Amino acid sequence: MKTIIIGNGEIKDYGIIREYFDEAYIIACDGGVKHCRSMMLMPNVMVGDFDSANKADADFFENQGVLKVEYPVNKDKTDMELAIELALEKDTDEIYIVGGLGRRFDHSLANVHILLDPIRRGVKACLLDEHNIITLVEDSIEIVGEKGQTLSLIPLTTRVEGITTQNMEYPLTDASMEIGHSLGISNVMNQDTAYLSVKEGILILIMSRD
Repeated sequence: MKTIIIGNGEIKDYGIIREYFDEAYIIACDGGVKHCRSMMLMPNVMVGDFDSANKADADFFENQGVLKVEYPVNKDKTDMELAIELALEKDTDEIYIVGGLGRRFDHSLANVHILLDPIRRGVKACLLDEHNIITLVEDSIEIVGEKGQTLSLIPLTTRVEGITTQNMEYPLTDASMEIGHSLGISNVMNQDTAYLSVKEGILILIMSRD
């Protein structure tokens, strides 16, 4: 099952992300209810403390029979982490988070980190917006994009060992990366499909378009 989590972050062009919604289980995360209502998209469930949600939007969906899973404001996990946990309870095998990036850099960065739990459970998980697709890699991945696509590799752990790439303009073979350096920024796919493997550590993989 594919799960889409819609957060409260910036979504400037709904058209670019609509393709991901087909046959998906939809989780509206807190203020993400505003995006659902703007897109006339009915979520399967709403989750969060609803401190950033417009009450009229939340009430609209609740009146339509959408389940509302509400948490206290004072808690140890963000609404997005709770949404991911809910998705994993549904035995999903793909999680796409939209509205998870924006002006709140602390939330954006935390949302990158909390991709780790689903990834380690063998669930494909990524953040996406009009310009970026972000995921984590700690073993291997086939990257489907297009020739000329910009890829950046950034260490999430202090050191990442045994990095090997295929079909990239600047190839790496059993290479290492450390936090504090920019070695992996702005590589380029030279085929429509590329490959990345890691022996030890975790990389942030970012596919970008201007």
